[in-house]
Amino acid sequence: MAVGAVSSYGTNNAYQSWVDNANADKEKLEKELGIDTSDSSDTKTSSTSGTSSTSSTNNTSSSSSSSSTSTSGTSTSRSSSTSTFLLSYKHNLTSLESASESLRLSSRNNVFSKYETAMRDLQRANTDEDKASAQAAVDKAQEDIIAAVKDFAKAYNSAVSFLESNSDRSSTVARQLNSLKNALTTEDAMARIGLSFDKSGNLEVDEDKLKKTLNENYNSVKDIMGGQFGLAERAASKATYILDHASVEKIAGVTEKASKANSISDLDDFEIFSKFALGGAYNLTNYYAVGSMLNTLV
Repeated sequence: MAVGAVSSYGTNNAYQSWVDNANADKEKLEKELGIDTSDSSDTKTSSTSGTSSTSSTNNTSSSSSSSSTSTSGTSTSRSSSTSTFLLSYKHNLTSLESASESLRLSSRNNVFSKYETAMRDLQRANTDEDKASAQAAVDKAQEDIIAAVKDFAKAYNSAVSFLESNSDRSSTVARQLNSLKNALTTEDAMARIGLSFDKSGNLEVDEDKLKKTLNENYNSVKDIMGGQFGLAERAASKATYILDHASVEKIAGVTEKASKANSISDLDDFEIFSKFALGGAYNLTNYYAVGSMLNTLV
């Protein structure tokens, strides 16, 4: 009886066909986004040319020096299709939100709180062994702050680069780009902790200066990066606002009427999947679990 009730949903072959089609769509999207999922280290897929191409890993290098590290990230070309653009758009802004989170003092597990905890433990240490262990924890916490600042700069550069490459797609994207650029504090304040803009407008981090400031004027780094009006708070707030206060049609530069007239189904698909995915991993896991269960029953 149970099998008969489920059989109307579809056969095993039908379900497998659905899986194959989904995998094919995934591979197509990865190609459009320039994502390399192969295990080989000999080739990498480049997205800067707008088409997939391979190059030796020897040609892919990040420039850095002992005193200054560039965190511009990978440049993002104009997305070839509306669906690719929307997915890249969401990815870049949510990545900026995520990178900002560890630096925001309002975040429960921010890197500054961990550093201060490690410093208190060092002050309480009595034996040489305890002091050595506590000092190692302080050094690690300081490294985590520097890494978080570099991750923030990389995510910020990536988001700005993507919006710049697609700013002619709609006036909404152009406004969002200006809003994000204006989110950072003054260059004088950033320079005090080792942050600056290079000739291309990318945010870069001078690791030596940042580390020196952490040792000599820790509160300055804490306030400028993680405070209520700090870089991380301002950038994350802007990214969140951009994601939450613009319709898909306005972002893509397509009116609702035009999208229906031109049968742009990827806009509808994107909205439907986004709303579904907002429920988190539970929804997605449930989705595949139900499919697998039906496959077993039939």
